[in-house]
Amino acid sequence: MRAFRSDAGLAVVLLAGYVALMLLPLALAALQDRDPRPFRDDLSSGLALVAFAMLLAEFVLSGRHRGLSARVGMDSIMRFHQFMAHVLVAFILIHPFLYSLPMGVAPYADVDRSTWLALATWPAITGTLAWLGLFMLVFLAAVRDQLPYRYEVWRAGHALGALAVAVLAWHHTVWAGRYSNDPVLAAIWSLALAAAVIALLHVHLVIPVLQSRRPLRVAEVRREAERTWTVELEPDRERGHPGIAFPFRAGQFVWLKLGRPIGRITEHPFSISSAPGSWPRIALTIKEAGDFTDHIGELAPGTPAYLDGPYGNFTLVPGDRRPLVLLAGGVGMAPVMSLLRDLRDRGESRSVQVFQANRHAGQILYREELEAMQEAMDLRVHHVLQEPPPQWQGETGLIAAELLRARLPEDARRDAQWAVCGPPAMIDAVETVLLRDFRVPAGAILSERFYYRFGDAAGTARRFLWAAGTATLGLLAGALWFAMR
Repeated sequence: MRAFRSDAGLAVVLLAGYVALMLLPLALAALQDRDPRPFRDDLSSGLALVAFAMLLAEFVLSGRHRGLSARVGMDSIMRFHQFMAHVLVAFILIHPFLYSLPMGVAPYADVDRSTWLALATWPAITGTLAWLGLFMLVFLAAVRDQLPYRYEVWRAGHALGALAVAVLAWHHTVWAGRYSNDPVLAAIWSLALAAAVIALLHVHLVIPVLQSRRPLRVAEVRREAERTWTVELEPDRERGHPGIAFPFRAGQFVWLKLGRPIGRITEHPFSISSAPGSWPRIALTIKEAGDFTDHIGELAPGTPAYLDGPYGNFTLVPGDRRPLVLLAGGVGMAPVMSLLRDLRDRGESRSVQVFQANRHAGQILYREELEAMQEAMDLRVHHVLQEPPPQWQGETGLIAAELLRARLPEDARRDAQWAVCGPPAMIDAVETVLLRDFRVPAGAILSERFYYRFGDAAGTARRFLWAAGTATLGLLAGALWFAMR
C-alpha cells in the first residue's frame, strides 16, 4: 500500500504541474498592460490561450515515458491524452463565436460587421485551417476502429496531422492573438512548439535509432491456442553486441516492430509473457485480431525484430505477501503468465489463484504449464468457459461476483492483491464487482489496457475522471478568472 500511496501522490503532483503549465500563458497575458475589453472577448482569448497550451502538451503526453508509465500506467496517460484532446477541441470550437468586438475590415456583404472577425489574411487562413483540422483530427481518432484504413496509415496521418495543426495554430496565435504577439509570450509559444516537435521526433526517429542498436531476431513461433501464437525473440548477435540486454519487470509490455527499425510506422503493443529470468529470450503471446496480427503465425525464424520498452505498471511489488488473485480474459493471460513464471522462478511462497476466462476450450492458454505450476507453487487455477464441451468439469459463464464468492472466502477477497487483464468489457465488469460489491480498496487492484478509450473503464474511470475533471475545471476556472480580472 505504501507503493500505491506514493504513485497516487505522484499523480497529484503531475496533475497540479499540468494545470499550472496550461495556465502559465494566462498569467503572462494578465501581466500585460492592455486596455480592458468586454468579458466575452477576454474569455474567448483565455480559452484560446489555454487550448493552445493543451494542444502542445498533447505531444508530450503521447511521447512514451517509460518511468512514468511504470508508475501511473500507460493506459491512464493515454486516456488523459484523449480526454484533454476533447476538452481543448471544445474550447477552440467556441473560441471564435464568443467575440463581441469586430476586428479589421469586414467583408463587403457584412454591412453591420456582425459575422466576421476580419483578421489579417494569413492569420485568418491559418486559424481557420487549424480550427477545422483540429476537429477532424480528434474526430478521426474517436472513430478510428470504423475507418477503412490500416492502423499504420491512421497512425502516420494522426502524427502528421497533429504537427500541421500545431504549426498552423502557432502562426495564428502569434500573429493574430491580442496577448500572444507580446515578445515574451510569443517566444514561449515558439519554445513550446519546438518541444512538441522534439517529442514527436523522439517517438518516430530517436526511438527507432536506439532500437537499431539493439537488434533481435525471431527465434521461434509456436501455436499456443486457437488463433494465438507465442513469438520468442533473442538477440541478433550477428548485427548487434553479444552483451545486449533487455531489462523488464514481469507483467510489462513492449512495442514490437518487424523488419527495418527506421522509416516504418508498423509497431504494435504486446504483453511480455515470459519472465525476466528467461533472458536472453523474451516471449510475446499474440492473438490474431486483424491486419498485422493475422499473419503472426507465418513469421519465419530469423526475421529481424525490434522492441521499444518496457512500459506499463501491471507489476507486483517485491516482498508483498498478500494472497494474489489473477483474473485474465483471452490473450490477457499473457502478462498474467509472465507474473506467474516470475513468481515460480523466484520461489515465491504467496498464495495465488488464477481465473482464466475464454469462450471455448480451444482458446485456453498454457494449460499444461499451469497444471505443472500447481505442483510447484501454492497455486490454484480455475478455467472459465462460456461454451463448455460435454462433461466439462471446470467453471462456466463469466468471471462474475457469484463465481468469485464461491471460490474465494470473504477474508481472501478483502485482503488479496487483485490483477485484472483482458478485453475492456471484462475489466469494466470485474472492477465494478471488486469496488462496489467486494469493497476492495482501489490500490489493491492492478489493471492496464491496450484499448485506450477514456470512457471504457468502470472502476478505473473513477480515478481517471477525477483527474481529468479536476484538470478541466481548473483550466476553465483560470479562463474565467482571466476574463473577469
